[in-house]
Amino acid sequence: MKKSSRARKRLVLWLGLAMMITVQAPVSASVPATDSAGGEDSIALKIGIGSGPGQVGYSKSMQGGGEGPEAFAVSGDTIYVSDNVNKRVNVYVGGEFKSEIPTEQSHYIRSLVAAKDNLYLMDYDGGKIDVMSVQGDYLKSVFLPQPMSGYAMQKLYKNREGTVYLSYNDDSYSIDDLANGKAVKKAGYIADSRTSYSLKRDKSTAVVQSSGSSSIELHAAELLGSAQILNADDKGGLLMELFDQVNTSKVAGEYTVRKYVQNKLAAISPISLDNYYFSPNMVLESTEQGELYQIQCFQDSVLIVKKGFLDPSQFSSKIALIKNSAQAYDQAAQAAEPSSIGLAATAPNGRTTTQSNANSLSSLAWTYNSTNAVNPDSSNVTTPDYLVGVSKPSSQTGIPYAWGGFDGITTKSSSAWTSFADAMSKGKFAGNVNTGTAGWQSGTAGFDCSGFVASAAGFTSKLSTTNLASSTYTAAVSAADILIYDLYVKSGDHVLFYTGDNGTTAINSREATTTGDDKTKAYSRTKTFLSSNNYVLRRLNGW
Repeated sequence: MKKSSRARKRLVLWLGLAMMITVQAPVSASVPATDSAGGEDSIALKIGIGSGPGQVGYSKSMQGGGEGPEAFAVSGDTIYVSDNVNKRVNVYVGGEFKSEIPTEQSHYIRSLVAAKDNLYLMDYDGGKIDVMSVQGDYLKSVFLPQPMSGYAMQKLYKNREGTVYLSYNDDSYSIDDLANGKAVKKAGYIADSRTSYSLKRDKSTAVVQSSGSSSIELHAAELLGSAQILNADDKGGLLMELFDQVNTSKVAGEYTVRKYVQNKLAAISPISLDNYYFSPNMVLESTEQGELYQIQCFQDSVLIVKKGFLDPSQFSSKIALIKNSAQAYDQAAQAAEPSSIGLAATAPNGRTTTQSNANSLSSLAWTYNSTNAVNPDSSNVTTPDYLVGVSKPSSQTGIPYAWGGFDGITTKSSSAWTSFADAMSKGKFAGNVNTGTAGWQSGTAGFDCSGFVASAAGFTSKLSTTNLASSTYTAAVSAADILIYDLYVKSGDHVLFYTGDNGTTAINSREATTTGDDKTKAYSRTKTFLSSNNYVLRRLNGW
């Protein structure tokens, strides 16, 4: 999964020149953070990395998407941070660690709300909301009723009356209603029992309409990557998140929060995504008072930053510089690629067949037996999280993540078996999430991200993410021209199929991932995740 040394040197040189335009140094935890336009931020909390008291964990590598602190909440002087790797929520009061709340019942927390002495945890892979007391007592799990799907859950939010809602496909469901077996859909964002806001968007414009008939329009320079209502107060104030995306194959744009008062733009907070080591699903949260906080995940620490706001007259958009940088990135990547004349490989399967295969691989039913849990090399092979501690035999769906693996319905990693199902019947080990090793480990069966894509597309040998980011196998696509089952790729790290938009905030995906349940599955990724990780949009050759 390594580039040739010559190509890497050329790419590093080009990217260094391109990114000098916009990249900023990481925020220091010892001084207030200040954005370049002059608005002052302040650090509310600094957290160390690890498994000790008060620390949060990262997965050993970000291969396959990786794991980390996906969600947080601020309530008064208390900050709650989900620590998915260590299976807990850490509680900090006044900037100091106070306690931890175990979350073994949750698969993977992607949103978190504190309300009425309870914690509400959005368990994305589990398709449920776990409710706990702030003292750490498990109270109940609220499962989504059929036909609702966990992969359409966007986030939890608390309105100004303290009611907790699930944002689902840009509509809202009260957690209390869901707990009582009532899937009562309410359109848009529910500010209180009298006021709601709907958000409609097209490629470049978002219109926020209140139930009182007033409206706000937000316009992107080229493409509206995402837009979201973060908070609505009882004085006519509204916080709007906006990712203004440029039309390049590299996912890039200007990320801001806009504060509106009585439908007029009152202030702007620029949001930097530079130097993130891990990009959470929920980068921003707001309080009942309309205060704005950002989580920043660097390699050696996690910061919770209280964001400052600028008067609109003080804000200077950098969208032109961002576009220039993204275009330079695209050009650099193209220049660094070897000529593909005579080398280009057309995908064996067309788009429709690839989609059908990806769906079948994600829904494949199989039985997990005790023989599939006998580790062939404990120093190099690690059980996927979702298979740890499960009963055997047990019914499973989706193919487990296996680093370097290529085991699907008709493809295989070893001549000793013919498919994933055959490997399981022969007692081979199900999966391997130890991505720090040198590729596929003997005796393991499953998919890594690029193996999944290559198998679904009909290739008879495994490809790497570097292959799938090269002109030999794919071509760059501008964001405005995206089609179902195009690829988002980070060379040397991760690749996923784009399967459509997830409301106004994210994209749906099919992928083999180590994020949450480590397997092939339907998932979603925010545009901020794709942007902060420098993903590019590609299309398989022949499509």
